[in-house]
Amino acid sequence: MSAKKKYNFDIEAQDIDFRGRVSLRSFTNMVLITAGRNADENGFGLLELQTEYCTWVLSRLVIDMERFPTEKDTLSIETWIEHVGTAFTTRNFRIRDGAGTVIGHAASSWAVIDMRTRRTIRLDTIPSMQRYIVHESTPLGEPDRMANIEGEVANTFTVKYSDIDVNGHVNSLNYVQWISDCFSLDFYRKHYIRRFEINFLKEITYGDSGEVYRRMVAPEDYLFQIETREKGITCRARILFEEAGK
Repeated sequence: MSAKKKYNFDIEAQDIDFRGRVSLRSFTNMVLITAGRNADENGFGLLELQTEYCTWVLSRLVIDMERFPTEKDTLSIETWIEHVGTAFTTRNFRIRDGAGTVIGHAASSWAVIDMRTRRTIRLDTIPSMQRYIVHESTPLGEPDRMANIEGEVANTFTVKYSDIDVNGHVNSLNYVQWISDCFSLDFYRKHYIRRFEINFLKEITYGDSGEVYRRMVAPEDYLFQIETREKGITCRARILFEEAGK
């Protein structure tokens, strides 16, 4: 058991997009796998919580990268808990390539909910977490709250079986995919993702349908809002791109 630990990932064929770079969905998955493994090893992972009818839910996430890994890279992600509050805990990440060079950081905010009531649980009911706090921040600080936007519909969805995870709601990665799919292949040929931010506001569940709204606030800087007909605004996000070749 370790309060701060590094996990290694090999880049597999299913992780990369048509350009040979790790997709935003796959990279986000690696970050979340890192969080899950560390929580499991330290005694407060998902399966442990579920024995008490509780579960972890991701509230906010920000990823900032100098570059996204390619098919030729190996990758390591270091993680630690920086802060444990009453309702939310902050978990940080440092990303290195195979040469050990830091190529990015991530920061996340998590809550625990009761699976029966879907309400948050006080984190002081998990006293073991206090032993694993490392008072070290990243250049990102804590993930910020994002404001409402008005924009154009850039994608639509209807939730089906394969979208639902063990918590009974849409998996976080599906949100990432819905947002990523708001751009064409030609756009991705000319742009790389530099920063991704997301706020989860309400659960989306089986049968829900809705739209992803997109608004460009500056060249290469886009805001998103996911709304369902059943629950209203459920998610906000941002992607900051840079032009390929810069």
